Amino acid sequence: MKRIFLGLIATIVTVSMLFSFVGCTKETPAECFDYEIEGNHIIITGLVKTDLEKIVIPERIEGSFVTEIAEDAFRECTNLISVTIPDSVTKIDEDVFEDCTGLVEVIIPDSVKEIGESAFSGCTSLTSVIIPNGVTEISYRAFADCTSLTSITIPEGVTRISGSFEGCTSLTSVTIPDGITEITGFSGCTSLKSVVIPVSVTKIGPYAFSDCTSLASITIPDSVTAIGMYAFLGCTNLTNVTIPDSVESIGWGAFEGTGVKLPERFN
Repeated sequence: MKRIFLGLIATIVTVSMLFSFVGCTKETPAECFDYEIEGNHIIITGLVKTDLEKIVIPERIEGSFVTEIAEDAFRECTNLISVTIPDSVTKIDEDVFEDCTGLVEVIIPDSVKEIGESAFSGCTSLTSVIIPNGVTEISYRAFADCTSLTSITIPEGVTRISGSFEGCTSLTSVTIPDGITEITGFSGCTSLKSVVIPVSVTKIGPYAFSDCTSLASITIPDSVTAIGMYAFLGCTNLTNVTIPDSVESIGWGAFEGTGVKLPERFN
């Protein structure tokens, strides 16, 4: 009986130590987060323990609202699996979660207005993400090389995509809303099969869909006036695209490596 009791105590202690080590809740911010007080708000700058698996960022620390996650705050925290961001945060700075290769889930609140450059790039375990409605621009390489990301819905407030999803090799579908005026951001999405471009788009930028080797169908609306260089370079399954009369310029090599024939006016 004594041996069983001691074994039980040892098990409880081990489990307790394990959970206190890998998890972090909003009730213990000082034990979890490095942060700065700037005026009347808090900026999260990093983790006290970089090998945490699950973190819940608090809305307040020392009575002040947490409004920003600073540049590089959680970069290369490869054990991080789940992150919950509070409604008080309005900005996720650049490189915040870059190369967090174990990150599977991140909850981004509607309060977030800005997602910085490379904020989630290289998060190779991230399978899905909901971008809040308040975001107006998805910055350069914000989700680049998220190789497990299978689908993405871009909110209606976004007006520009800039290299945001390059190298997302598992991305099969993307919903592009009305309001987007320029697309440059899906190069190397080798699983993307079809894209519908909304009528708000006026420009398909350089390398926009280059090396999307599974892309077989794309609809270019009459609103588009320019197609940038190498926009569809290496899209080997793309054989037939109707280029509307509204298109005034097509950049060098825009359809190189495809079966698409350009209208005579561009020959």
